[in-house]
Amino acid sequence: MNKTVGLSNFFSTLRQAGLAFACLASAAIASAAVPVVQGRWEFAVTSGDTSSQLSLGGQTTFSTYLLQTPGDTVLTNIPLFTTDTAACDTQSSNNVTVANSRVDASGNIVVDFMVTLTGGSTFHYVFTGVLALGPPEVITGTYQMSSGGCTQGSLGTGTPDGTFTATWFPDLSGTWVGAFDAPDVGTGPLAVAASFSLTTNTDKTLSGSINITGTGLISGSGVACIVGAITLQSTMAEGISQSSGVGFELFGTDTNGTRVWVNALATNPDGSPAAVGEDNPPTSPGTVNDGTNNAYTAYYGITGGPCDGFGGGDAPFLLVTKTKKLSKGHHRYHDQGGPRGQNGRGISLLGSSEQ
Repeated sequence: MNKTVGLSNFFSTLRQAGLAFACLASAAIASAAVPVVQGRWEFAVTSGDTSSQLSLGGQTTFSTYLLQTPGDTVLTNIPLFTTDTAACDTQSSNNVTVANSRVDASGNIVVDFMVTLTGGSTFHYVFTGVLALGPPEVITGTYQMSSGGCTQGSLGTGTPDGTFTATWFPDLSGTWVGAFDAPDVGTGPLAVAASFSLTTNTDKTLSGSINITGTGLISGSGVACIVGAITLQSTMAEGISQSSGVGFELFGTDTNGTRVWVNALATNPDGSPAAVGEDNPPTSPGTVNDGTNNAYTAYYGITGGPCDGFGGGDAPFLLVTKTKKLSKGHHRYHDQGGPRGQNGRGISLLGSSEQ
């Protein structure tokens, strides 16, 4: 065999193999899946809060529901579901928009929260981090605030203003059982057995019911506060039943039209929020429920009927059934008047099983 011809055939085979390998590599890169990050996220600033922020609003947090078209890198949010504890945000609700935000195939994420104030002025918190699937699923990294104005941040420079961790929570689907207690100051009975049965709709609102067990919730004259199940309503002026970040809100009526709201926060057994960076102390059992729907601290209020003005909470509601194990396709409620101002701390919870 001619050596020249043999070498020529050998190098031709190598070239073809190289081209095939290059095509396979190119196809693999082109088809690399963009992570699905749609869902409830609780962003918690873990360093960089100013003394004025800590004294006026506490730790900076953003509770939101991020939206993502399957396979796309662009991230947006549901502004109506988004709240925050930023001291510079002087508005009540529905004024925080996520835009110019994205995730890439490597899990690098940028989420830009733009807060719009009365008169049209705005400021930004821009969180830049990397996704880690966990559990719990989190984004960790650094953030920048708008320069000037109230925030006095470093946006537009290479200097971060601090660090953050964001925690993902599954959509709500199941039944939680617990009890409502009277507030330390206010009206309402103790240890009222109750449950929530909730489903997340396609528009990410919640449907379902709140059930009061037995006759524990009665007026001073012995009349039942609630008649029948409390059915969640989609058109109540008080608000829309929904979940975002570490919490959820429910709004419904009983068969007599008595109006009830519930505000709940996912919590750990030590009573701290079940979100990384907000759990305190950040050690077991203070982190066992992070990123899960295992347990909620819940508050309620009643308008109308024989128990008008009753309210209370601060008792554990534990997940006992799930309608299904939700695939990832994928609050505290902050800076709000009315129900969203009822945030809880410092209770003892039992364990549960959802991961």
